[in-house]
Formats: sequence, C-alpha cells, structure tokens
Amino acid sequence: MKMVFALVLVFALFDATALEIKVSKMKRVSGYTERYDLKTDLDEKVTLDCQSFIQGLLFGPMGESAIMLEEWQCDELTQELRKTTNQFKKHCLEVDRERAVLDSQHACP
Repeated sequence: MKMVFALVLVFALFDATALEIKVSKMKRVSGYTERYDLKTDLDEKVTLDCQSFIQGLLFGPMGESAIMLEEWQCDELTQELRKTTNQFKKHCLEVDRERAVLDSQHACP
C-alpha cells in the first residue's frame, strides 16, 4: 500500500510542470499603448501583450510560444504588475508552458 501511495505521489509531482517567473520590471514597448517588455529571471525575452489580436504572455524574440489571456486577465495582470514593480518588488507568475496556462500571479514573498 505504501508503494502504491509513493508511486501516485511521484507521478503527481512529475506531472506538475509549473514554472515560476519573477518579474522585476516592465517597460512599455514604443509604438504600443498596452505592450510591455518584462525583465524576468529567464534567459529568454518575455513580453506582455494586451493590445494585439493574440493577447497574453509571449516568449522568445518573435513570440515563438505564448500563453493566451482573456482581455480582463491581461488588464488585471498589467495593473498588478504595475503596482508591484512601482513598489520595487518582484511579481511572481506561475505558468505551465506545456498547457499554455497562467496558473497564478501575485507579488513575490
């Protein structure tokens, strides 16, 4: 029984692929009113685009992958990021890039 429980736990943890991204700064992209380059702890470029046809978090220099957001989610994320970064704190984004989902977003502890 213990072995079955351990295997279930291992598979549950193995399946959890959430990635925490810490955002320390957001800068508006020139020529846009609602598109921001995010300074993160990732090596790749991350952009929050709430203006284009495809709204969401874009990864890579040309937005090779994306996490699409509803308009209200994009607006809420922009407001929360602005509030946190204006206080010189980091904002944490929990994303699952395999499922292309933003699991949660909050000020980092």
